[in-house]
Amino acid sequence: MKFNLTKEDVLNKAFVPSYKGYDPNEVDEFLDLVLKDYSLFEEYFKKNDKTLSALRKENEDLKQNLEDLKHINQESVRSSLKNKNELNTSKLEFTHSKFDNLELLKRCALYEKKLYSLGVDPSKLK
Repeated sequence: MKFNLTKEDVLNKAFVPSYKGYDPNEVDEFLDLVLKDYSLFEEYFKKNDKTLSALRKENEDLKQNLEDLKHINQESVRSSLKNKNELNTSKLEFTHSKFDNLELLKRCALYEKKLYSLGVDPSKLK
């Protein structure tokens, strides 16, 4: 699609002044070029209106899908954190069975690792 005028052509158009204003023929010729370009724009938009509508609809659908996925992700993270907290709580609880020293040291090491992973220095705890 080839247009007759650019925005610079329209912006920089200077009509030659005559005795009673501008030359009507010169103005009419320029306006004819502007009308041809407008006709091309109208034709282009009519032809592509269905495509633009379909793209807008697809865009809205994708936005909705994104919101749904964000919601699912948030629920998944919440569920994962809840399960992780339950798992950590169950690991940290002592059972009533007898422990030997090696097993107690292993548990202490696990607690220290967990505290470090949470950003807490166990040596600074009171």
